[in-house]
Amino acid sequence: MDTEIPSIRLEESGVLEGSVIATGTLRSPSFSGGAMERRRSNSRTSSGRNVKSSNDISSASKIFRNLLILEDDLRRQAHRQKLLKWQFTIFLSCLMGVAGFAFYELYFTNGSVKGLQRYVFQFILLFIGITVALFHLGGEYRRTIVIPRKFFASTNKGIRQFNIKLVKVHSTWNEKFTDFVRFTSRNVAHFNIYLLTKVCRLSKENAFVVFWTSVTVRSQPRIGAVDVKLVLNPRSFSAEIREGWEIYRDEFWAREGARRRKQTHCET
Repeated sequence: MDTEIPSIRLEESGVLEGSVIATGTLRSPSFSGGAMERRRSNSRTSSGRNVKSSNDISSASKIFRNLLILEDDLRRQAHRQKLLKWQFTIFLSCLMGVAGFAFYELYFTNGSVKGLQRYVFQFILLFIGITVALFHLGGEYRRTIVIPRKFFASTNKGIRQFNIKLVKVHSTWNEKFTDFVRFTSRNVAHFNIYLLTKVCRLSKENAFVVFWTSVTVRSQPRIGAVDVKLVLNPRSFSAEIREGWEIYRDEFWAREGARRRKQTHCET
């Protein structure tokens, strides 16, 4: 997902500026004369202020929405990079483990490995050595191990011009335990629903099926800023703007979570 975010900053006057925000000020005309002219001037000034305020709110909402899209896209990328790193780290660890075992059997067992078994261990050791060498020379180690480790540094270097930063969200032990319970409950519920409906041939209106269906709805994973999030630069944005961004994001994901639970309940 390619998302274009306007370059935004906060001036000393406290007004958001960017490519999608109008920065002009509305000036009410001044009249000299009777009370009617003063009332018209006051009404126009008040109207101008209301229009300016509504425009500022609408512009801030557009920017927050774009930030939300960018944050979700970066969250998906971070998840893919993390998964890629762990997959190939485990792959290389298994290769190194097998190579270490073969090396130990060949050279540290006092010649107990002989005949065909010795040739098999030598072939395994040679095969793993060539595989690891090609893995490094072909650039796969950099693509699957090095680059994912530097994902946050390279990403923040690219979005620094927008005065925002991508940071990790460290979950507490209670949140990790809750996520584990939800994950376990959800998988157990799906297994029991499959067992009751496919094996036991029970209908969806059965009390047990309804119960485990409700468990799947209630044990949905947390969504939103639970692993990574975008933060605004405090040097460029006031506390009010940063608080508004946090509130906007939390309210959006609260509504999205309710919508997904309702959708899951309707599907099941």
